[in-house]
Amino acid sequence: MKQMPLTIDILNYGLELSMDFGENWLQPINERLSTVFPNLSAQKLEECHLICKAVNKMGNRYVQENPVHSGTEITFIAFEAFEKFMLNKYHWVSAKNLKRLYSQSCYYAYK
Repeated sequence: MKQMPLTIDILNYGLELSMDFGENWLQPINERLSTVFPNLSAQKLEECHLICKAVNKMGNRYVQENPVHSGTEITFIAFEAFEKFMLNKYHWVSAKNLKRLYSQSCYYAYK
């Protein structure tokens, strides 16, 4: 049987799941992803999980490591710079997921 490829839709849905708060916070997405995409093999589910984990980590690190100093305050890098950086590596990330990832990355950097 031919394996189902990881499409842009699957990757974006997985990324959305990976950013869940609550009981699913920082939990693997494999099982939740398989309920929507039951034809994905265990290998593809894990591959998607690892990709989404890497995207989250990169976004969080980029915001944290690129503070903007304005007077006495430290603010966050502009969304447009974040978007350009992320899309350079992960061109498939949707606008909706980029905005959410930026927001979460700012939240984590603030903590």
